[in-house]
Amino acid sequence: MKIDIIVQKGMEEKRISCLQGESILEMLLRNNMAVSAVCGGNGTCGKCKIRILEGELPATMVDRSFFSKEELAMGYRLGCKAFPKEWCKIQIFDDREEEFAVLSHFQDEKRENIKGERRQGEGIFYKIGIDIGTTTLAGQIEEIEKRGNIATCTAVNHQRKYGADVISRIQASNGGKREELKESIRKDLKDLIEDLIQEIGGKRDQVREIVLAGNTVMIHLLMGYSCETLGSHPFCPVNTDWIYETWDEIPVTILPSLSAFIGGDILSGLYACGWEEREEIALFLDLGTNGEMAIGTRREILCTSAAAGPAFEGGNITWGMGSVPGAICSVNIEGGKASYETIMGRKPPIGICGTGVTEITAELLKAKIMDHGGLLSDCYFDMGYPIGETKEGKVITFTQKDIREFQMAKAAIRAGIETLIERYGTSYEKIQKVYLAGGFGYCMNKDKAAAIGLLPIELLLKISSVGNSSLKGAVLCAGSEEGKRKVEWIKRTAKEMNLAKEKGFQDLYLEYMYF
Repeated sequence: MKIDIIVQKGMEEKRISCLQGESILEMLLRNNMAVSAVCGGNGTCGKCKIRILEGELPATMVDRSFFSKEELAMGYRLGCKAFPKEWCKIQIFDDREEEFAVLSHFQDEKRENIKGERRQGEGIFYKIGIDIGTTTLAGQIEEIEKRGNIATCTAVNHQRKYGADVISRIQASNGGKREELKESIRKDLKDLIEDLIQEIGGKRDQVREIVLAGNTVMIHLLMGYSCETLGSHPFCPVNTDWIYETWDEIPVTILPSLSAFIGGDILSGLYACGWEEREEIALFLDLGTNGEMAIGTRREILCTSAAAGPAFEGGNITWGMGSVPGAICSVNIEGGKASYETIMGRKPPIGICGTGVTEITAELLKAKIMDHGGLLSDCYFDMGYPIGETKEGKVITFTQKDIREFQMAKAAIRAGIETLIERYGTSYEKIQKVYLAGGFGYCMNKDKAAAIGLLPIELLLKISSVGNSSLKGAVLCAGSEEGKRKVEWIKRTAKEMNLAKEKGFQDLYLEYMYF
């Protein structure tokens, strides 16, 4: 049985069918209608908001935990928990995540500005590197002979509609969405490649090679591999080797992974940071949903991954969101009152991104509104601490629940760092440099991160925010046999440490729950 649903978005309306037993969210995803579903439809993030304009959709207990009585009366529901029994008309809202601010550069590199120039001369050939992130995609195209970054394009990974983190994607794949996930990322990549070629006024037959780097789950989804063994013990990938394909007659190389938890993006990042030549001990950190890290020299590399969850990207935070215009990214508290900055600051605030979450936590601790155990003072315990207001007059708050979400993510990362250093057999003093990779690390206020114990204060002056190291490594490998040999050397040299098997990790995790 099918139920007709009219979907209104802005001034447009579309009639689609909802299958029996299917949620509104599942219906929208099946019809390729953009909607945020950070938790993958589990009813825990509250992002898949819809509004009933006509018809009936009874409010659930989950709805009541996310919406006020007034909002429920106005027809607001969560799409993942709305199962229509009869015809209805619903309203969906703009997906701001299409506007993600995506980090695409490495350290302080500068681009050659050639936009609009025609680059079709005889003998001009290109190579493309692409970083496949869980949330976003970033690509660079370079002229092979000049070896200079001449154009960069970024995009959203539309697999995000199946969940913000890799666990949600694995569950979606194992739940029958494997082919949909594969087609989604392949379409995004082909669109990105086309954008890069058009950006320089080039032609497809001028591209000599495309190199892709991504975490192990993203590569499995790209290739359509089964994820059955990735989401449960013993976490065995189908393939961690080099992969070679041809897309529209262009050779495509996919960088290898080390394991289920240490992907090609990390091997690519280590190569971009010159690990194959490193004589002194350095630490590499890529802080995100999975906090990957590595320590060592060219002779010995030890890697691990700490399951931080999506808090660093705004996931599972009441007003949390990705790095989109209007997201609060920086906060100061003076005299008990918060002031803030937003991404593309002219826009009114719409929520809080990962760096904003970090800074709010640090400022609450400094102002003694929150204690070292993460407990908010009594006057804010129930309703949360107010940060600002949306243009509709809604108060953006940071709640006790939000602190706990961030607290667990922070503890996992810091305990992972400490366990890695201890297992490698070194100390803060012997670590010469810390490479902080990724968008969250690049934009994060390192002093505030250290003040709450996310980063060791002892290493603060040694930290260098390097940006998108995964993309840089992919670009360096494209068209370069030497680059590929160096990545292979890093893969063979690196060893993985499983935090779950380290006796001291759990004790450190509990210790670093404190701020």
